Amino acid sequence: MKNKLTISIIGGTDGLGKWFAKYLKNKGFNVIITGRDVEKGKSVEKELGVEFTNNNIEAAKRGDVVIVAVPINVTERVIKEIAPHVREECLLMDITSIKEIPKRAMEENVKEGVTVIPTHPMFGPSTPSLLRQVVILTPSEKHKQSEWFGKVYNFLKKEGAKVIVIPAEKHDKIMGIVQGLTHFAFISLGATLKELNVDIKESRKFASPIYELMISIIGRIIGQNPYLYADIQMFNPRIKEIHETFINQCKEISKIVKNKDREGFVKIMKEAAKHFGSEAKRGAYYSDKAIFALASEIEKLNKLIGREIAVKNINSNVIHFGILKDIENDYLILDKNGKEQRFNILKVEVFFGDELNELKKKYLERKYIDISILFKKDVDENVILNLLKKIFDIEIIDVYEGDNIEEGYKSITFRIYGYNKEELKNIEKEFLNIIKNIGGKERFK
Repeated sequence: MKNKLTISIIGGTDGLGKWFAKYLKNKGFNVIITGRDVEKGKSVEKELGVEFTNNNIEAAKRGDVVIVAVPINVTERVIKEIAPHVREECLLMDITSIKEIPKRAMEENVKEGVTVIPTHPMFGPSTPSLLRQVVILTPSEKHKQSEWFGKVYNFLKKEGAKVIVIPAEKHDKIMGIVQGLTHFAFISLGATLKELNVDIKESRKFASPIYELMISIIGRIIGQNPYLYADIQMFNPRIKEIHETFINQCKEISKIVKNKDREGFVKIMKEAAKHFGSEAKRGAYYSDKAIFALASEIEKLNKLIGREIAVKNINSNVIHFGILKDIENDYLILDKNGKEQRFNILKVEVFFGDELNELKKKYLERKYIDISILFKKDVDENVILNLLKKIFDIEIIDVYEGDNIEEGYKSITFRIYGYNKEELKNIEKEFLNIIKNIGGKERFK
């Protein structure tokens, strides 16, 4: 796509609509967003540097590309509202997670000459970019041959996305499994644990690694927007059959267990494993890797207790610096200048060593102290400096021989950097102890 096209995002003040508004604005496009909440819209307008209007039809008329990014339950209605106003030779898209209904609504309501590309980005608004993200396009054969389709496809590929092109009907059938069955099963598990009044925190003390993974996945799903998940269940036309099949299988297995039919149970597991084929082993490898990664992360953090670290929130990218005081369950406790702050281990990246030092240089204001040291004249100050650089952020700012300097000696002034008074106090103490052991002595006391 060439820059300076105007892209109108209907529902661009929140969620994935806002994500695309920011992303496309940063790529040089003119972006218009709409939303019902004027105050929120004006705030996003200022935040992203885009244009806001609460008039969907006006935005649709002005856009070279019009993207519908509203909740699933109102998508069809909004499409019928704005589709007739999209200009000829322009492009109309939607980014909801079902495709048959919006595809039909768009194609039935646009003018002749408008291209329709129903789209499903398989990621959420916390994703940093399109790199390695899956984007599904479901145009009809007519629109697949259009110039706009080529532009969209090439743009996504250039941004590093994995692009899949399939019919809308096939998409909804697959998504009925990938999203519908997955969400249905794990929400059902969460509701079951609630009905059994299971103390989740207590149960994790006795958890196997697989139970830990299951609880984490349940927590991830039930912690999302419940209205979005309800719409995925209720608006995909393929869901009914999937639910019925799942529930029937649950009843069948429950019956086998009730009857203590051991061979019947074994048969179901074996047949399912046979259907999975090599994917069963792949699943074992993936789960082992996830379990190992969690265990390794905790082991690494335990070794860092008492040391300075940087903690980066993977959603907001905000970085915090402090001493790792302790680890409690899924949380690390950071001592920030005497104040404790808790961070969920699963939601942060932790940096130490050289990476920590680079982050401190980038984000913190450097302070320094100057210390003058007497060394014998024949000492090579560069050798001393190279030794000290392995320990401190340090440089030489002056070398002096002459008045007020002891005979046979020279004064070397070091500038040592830190980030607060307490740190510089500790650095000075460590520095002078090293200096004493390599034959230097402080010039001023």
